[in-house]
Amino acid sequence: MCNPHPSANSLFAELMLAKSRFVALTTESGKEQIADLFTQFRELLWQLIVIAPDSSPYSFAWNLINIHAKIDLLEFQQGNQLALARIQEKVNEAVQRLP
Repeated sequence: MCNPHPSANSLFAELMLAKSRFVALTTESGKEQIADLFTQFRELLWQLIVIAPDSSPYSFAWNLINIHAKIDLLEFQQGNQLALARIQEKVNEAVQRLP
C-alpha cells in the first residue's frame, strides 16, 4: 500500500532533485520551464515545512523563496536575463539554510 503522506526524507530527496534541476537551467531553457521548475521547488519546500514538527527553522528559507526569489522570477519573466542567476543563488541558499 502506498503511503499518502511522504516522509521528510523522501520530500527532502525530491527537493534536492528539484534544486539540481533548477540550478542547471540556463536562460535558453525558456520562461515556462524556468517558472515550472521554480514552482515545483517552492511547492516541495512548502510540503517539507508543513510536515515539520516545528516550522520556525524553515522561515528564512521560505521567505527567501516565496518573497525574494519570486520577485526575481517576475523580473526574469519581464526580460531581465540576469535575474535567473539571482533566483538560482536564492534556491541554493535556501537549501543551505534548511535545518
